Amino acid sequence: MRVRDFKTSGEHRILNITGKGGKERTTPLHLEAVERLAAWLTVPGIVDNPAGPLFPAARSARGMGRDGFAAMAMTTRAVLKLIKRYVAALGLDPNVGTHSMRVTALTTARERGSDIIDLQDFAGHADPRTTLTYIRSRDRLSKGPAYVLKY
Repeated sequence: MRVRDFKTSGEHRILNITGKGGKERTTPLHLEAVERLAAWLTVPGIVDNPAGPLFPAARSARGMGRDGFAAMAMTTRAVLKLIKRYVAALGLDPNVGTHSMRVTALTTARERGSDIIDLQDFAGHADPRTTLTYIRSRDRLSKGPAYVLKY
């Protein structure tokens, strides 16, 4: 993602995301994400370069960004390492990673009423069956069709 991919569309703050296979999609952002991204953009040198990466790599591995940022985006490996560092610091299950966060987001959104087609678009999946494999069953019995039938 580039700095310019964080924008406004009507009353929504959005990110334009290019996913696997060059597929582009627009994702609306939660207010908390908007606030955190706006704060992030106040870091010197980031907002000044709209064509630059929204999340640039740290200039040096040991500096962790305190000594500035490189002109290239963080790698997927760097993102995973960052998440693993936070997971360890918070004492969470060490198996938590980027994929489990994706599963949790899709499962939670589904539990809170999101339509499967909207989730498919949010995840960038070509087929809704792929999206369904991401959704975990936590309390499926209480949402069973038997409870909504009238006899």
